[in-house]
Amino acid sequence: MLKPARPALLLLCLTACSHVSSPPEAARPRPLGLIELTVSGLGGPVPLSSVRAVATPGWRAQSLANQSDGLQLEPLNVTVFNTGTRGADGQRYVSAAYRVRNAGSDGTPSARPRSNLTLIAVSAGDTVNTTAFRAVTTFSGAPVPASVPRTMLPTHAMRFDPLTARPVLSAGAEDLQVFTEAEIASGSFLPVGGGAPLTYTDLGVQTVFPYGFTVHALNGGRTLAANPAPGAFDGRVTFSVRLPLQASNTQDPWAFRVVLLVTEDSATRVTQAPEEQALGNALVTARAATTGASLVNTLPGSTYAGAVPARCVNEVRTGGLSGTPDATYLIRGAC
Repeated sequence: MLKPARPALLLLCLTACSHVSSPPEAARPRPLGLIELTVSGLGGPVPLSSVRAVATPGWRAQSLANQSDGLQLEPLNVTVFNTGTRGADGQRYVSAAYRVRNAGSDGTPSARPRSNLTLIAVSAGDTVNTTAFRAVTTFSGAPVPASVPRTMLPTHAMRFDPLTARPVLSAGAEDLQVFTEAEIASGSFLPVGGGAPLTYTDLGVQTVFPYGFTVHALNGGRTLAANPAPGAFDGRVTFSVRLPLQASNTQDPWAFRVVLLVTEDSATRVTQAPEEQALGNALVTARAATTGASLVNTLPGSTYAGAVPARCVNEVRTGGLSGTPDATYLIRGAC
């Protein structure tokens, strides 16, 4: 359990852990719809992915029908590689890239530009063990133990560097975004057309996790133009996770589905992932400048002190409900 910070330590954290000179603009995600990504063939020669819109009948009952147009995504590729030793420090990195069009899931183009489109992980329906994942199965089709989805953790897209035999960032696909618990709490989501904030019940989810993957525009920045022409996919987004290799390859996940809430937001931010910290701060500094970010999200252990203000997010929940003893985290510590 985290102990209350003493005044002197709190002052030190405010000055050293967070480089924000003024309170950052609160992220207020506006929901557009639920989608499900399916990734399969992990460990096989040709892994595949697909995407589908998830029916949200409760949204219509809550007068949210005008927001449930979702987002048009098409699969590009899936990359999978392993590092380390099975049964010890072995990890599998999985990245599924999609091209994105500023349109509803049915292909109807959006009449307005949309910025900071982010796919936020949620637990809904039959997701396993209060995670964002469902139907996590081995090659035989058998479900993996319920504990395994809790070990599937979000990352930026990574690639294997043969020179160092280690994973490094995949340039241009650093799409992981983190939030504070307050920013994704029930009642924090704003309807696109205005009105009262939306609860988890309104959205049809059990919980929302404080991580997601943000769409970037091919021409730079985070805004997709209104009324794209047919076939004009002006954005890209990459969903990425890492998970431990199991004792035997027959026990490794071969396929999984993940449920995501499509949102848009006025706040432009970038996140420095845990894997990125060991690589120094030049990459996130450049990404913040290229994106036009107003804030850099850092995590415990970061030494970032660049020109773009930063805040340290001290925990990122990836399983369980907020505040419960069995919740699990990508990272949790003092800033």
